[in-house]
Amino acid sequence: MRGIPKPLFADPNYHGSCDPEVVWNAGNHEWWIFYTARRATRKSASYVGTPIGVISSANLTDWTFRGYASFDGVPGQPDMPTTHWAPGIIRRGDEYHMFATYKDNAKPPWGGKGVIRHYIANADRLLDGWRLAGVPNLGQPDPIDASLIAVGDEFRCYYRLGGGGGIHWASSPDLDDWTRQGKCQGDVNASKAVTGFGYQEAPYVFFWQGDYWMLTDPHEGLAVYRSSDGITWKTNGTILREPGTGPQDATRARHPSVAVVGERAFIFYHTEPNRPYPTPPAEKRTPREKISYLQMAELRVEDGKLVCNRDAAIDLTGLEQVE
Repeated sequence: MRGIPKPLFADPNYHGSCDPEVVWNAGNHEWWIFYTARRATRKSASYVGTPIGVISSANLTDWTFRGYASFDGVPGQPDMPTTHWAPGIIRRGDEYHMFATYKDNAKPPWGGKGVIRHYIANADRLLDGWRLAGVPNLGQPDPIDASLIAVGDEFRCYYRLGGGGGIHWASSPDLDDWTRQGKCQGDVNASKAVTGFGYQEAPYVFFWQGDYWMLTDPHEGLAVYRSSDGITWKTNGTILREPGTGPQDATRARHPSVAVVGERAFIFYHTEPNRPYPTPPAEKRTPREKISYLQMAELRVEDGKLVCNRDAAIDLTGLEQVE
């Protein structure tokens, strides 16, 4: 049994790989991870001017850097005049749909107001074939961190609104026309007395073992919520707050994605192992404090709670194929 590398991946240019989104590429029969390629080792403008990086693996163990995604024919480069963050991706037939936060500039520290853009690419063009399909009306200010899931004949998008707007969701019959449903119901947007958190971002929703699960990033590990219908959520604790022992994993997990393979589920997340908590403002963080890595672990459910031992060995022997 070969071990999963730790870290799983580090961006080869600015060492700022974060916000992973893992998908099965049916065209290549590989797992692909799309991530925000922060420019971590710059002294300034580290969080803007960022492309979407891409890595691939046939076995979830050996990962190859493919480069940066191209949008509307513009090749992705380590330094961009515009900003893309936190892609959420879903497959529909032979096409893949990406909802990514977009800002039309690279002004530090955060680039001002943005939108979530909808891009489409064919299964055989997931690196260089993304084309703009539209800008869904998901509300303002500053929608970020889209997560997409199909529920029956309906598509759902979960995301965060700026200005203290909380975690919202919207529904669509076709990924084009969206109806805003407002704040997620239940515990997700409840008070700190209920959730334990005053702030959350990066909602990620997946279906596993008969229930819907939402993970969020409150900068204090990952918050977990559970739902029977993906609409009303109940708090289910926290995972990955305590540091791991693996290389570059001795810190809190951030902004996750999950690959469900049969009865098993694997979480991908990023770490910023040199980042202090509480954290200085963006432009006062040193390059060393901004470096980030991708990591992987396996999820389990024990006594109705989602748990994750980030230090446990992952045995992929006999893992079923995804088609």
